[in-house]
Order: sequence, then structure tokens, then C-alpha cells
Amino acid sequence: MSEVALKIRIITPYGIEWEGDADFISFRSTEGEIGYLPERAPALMKLTVDVMKVRSGSSTLQFAVHGGYVLQEREGLTIVTDAAETPEEISVERAKQRLKRAEELLQVSKSRRERARNEAKLQRHMLRIKIGSRE
Repeated sequence: MSEVALKIRIITPYGIEWEGDADFISFRSTEGEIGYLPERAPALMKLTVDVMKVRSGSSTLQFAVHGGYVLQEREGLTIVTDAAETPEEISVERAKQRLKRAEELLQVSKSRRERARNEAKLQRHMLRIKIGSRE
């Protein structure tokens, strides 16, 4: 790991999901794919539903993040998200069942709001399958 570590804290409604030092973190924001190294300028970004990778030394952790925000401060990054799941926490079979149900609900969505909600569910379940299958 480099001399200057990037302090990372991932927070969900249930508490701190993960906290530690990293060399590098990458995620997808509404602005595109972002990668951070230690000692960067402060920033606030909106996360999309996608994979977040945290590299520390020779190991890389992956999280399925379900939207949220990233606050970059001089001392590190704070990620606030609805959920941050590791591959070990994901049941691919359950995600496939829920994906099928979300596809069915999307077909019968009546309002724009209902359609957007069902599309978001679809995205989350596809992400779970993607990251859960990498285990």
C-alpha cells in the first residue's frame, strides 16, 4: 500500500458497512466512471447502481452499491448508500427470482413513477447477479 492511504467509510441505513484504508477506489457516478487516489480535491458526487471496487495492497474488495453519494474530503471518502453488498452476501438464485418478478412488474407498469420504480428494481437485481456470480 502507498505511504498515504485513502480512508474509506461506506455507510448504509443499517450502519457502517465497511471502513478501512485503500490505495484506490473506483465507482460509477452520474458523471461517469470515477477513480480516486489519496489526497485529491474535495468533491461531492451522486452514485449510480453499479459495482464499487476498493483496492488495498494486493487485494480488491467489490461492493454492489445501490445509488447514494460520495463525499471526497482531504482525509478520505465517505460513501452513503442505500445498500452495499459484497459477493458473499448475495444469493444469485434469489436475485434471479426477483429479477424475473421485476421484469413481470415492468410489463404491467401503468404510471411513469411505477415504471421508474420497477426499472430501478430491475437494475439492482441485475447488479446482484453480476457481482454475485463473480464470487
